[in-house]
Amino acid sequence: MGLIKNWHSYPVQTKDDSIVKYNYSPKEWTVSIKNGEVFVAEKKENGTIGNLPFKVQVNEEDKINAIGDVCYLKVDDGFLVGFNRGEWGGSLYWFATDGKKHYKISNDEVVQFIQRDSHNYAIQGLYHMGLSEGSIISIEKKNGKWKASSYLALPKAPEAITLDNLGNFYIATSNSILKIDKIPQKYTLIEDGIWAYGLYVNSIVAKDDVLYIGMHGGVYKYDVKDGKQAWLLNY
Repeated sequence: MGLIKNWHSYPVQTKDDSIVKYNYSPKEWTVSIKNGEVFVAEKKENGTIGNLPFKVQVNEEDKINAIGDVCYLKVDDGFLVGFNRGEWGGSLYWFATDGKKHYKISNDEVVQFIQRDSHNYAIQGLYHMGLSEGSIISIEKKNGKWKASSYLALPKAPEAITLDNLGNFYIATSNSILKIDKIPQKYTLIEDGIWAYGLYVNSIVAKDDVLYIGMHGGVYKYDVKDGKQAWLLNY
């Protein structure tokens, strides 16, 4: 893991063949923020984001649903856990802290959880074979059980989400960058970004009105204030 400020900045490629070559890179980069600094690291594995403190064990009825790529969010009474099987579907579950109790919340194909103002949200959707669709969902506890509801439909499948210090969501979709304010109102900042050519976004962070997006081959940088773009590489 290293600081993104030590990486080198290059113009964003515009020719298809120049962009696609990054998809063949053996390295995929993820971005994160720690102590106010943006870090970049090589993504080593697919699947579970972090490690749940228990082994997922479900009944026979739920076995077909509780598989696939996993992401989760710690809540006051346990964990919200998303299982994503791509074109085969997905599901959202609640698990007790020790994993011994669980129930299914919805069939959402959760990509990432995020919290804002002590409320829980997630992006969900599917990008496969020309299909690109998704939404933001709201997840709250009602009468002692967690429920998911639609918060905002998105024009394309979301790949990663982050939050700025004003409470705006920024979402990297399969081909664009969206800003979602608290109303919620959608604003498209970028259409047909470099990642639309198969670079597969995996993470996004916001720092000082600058977005950093991790993907195959490098890191994309976008200045929200002036619209300037850059392609960052560690050489």
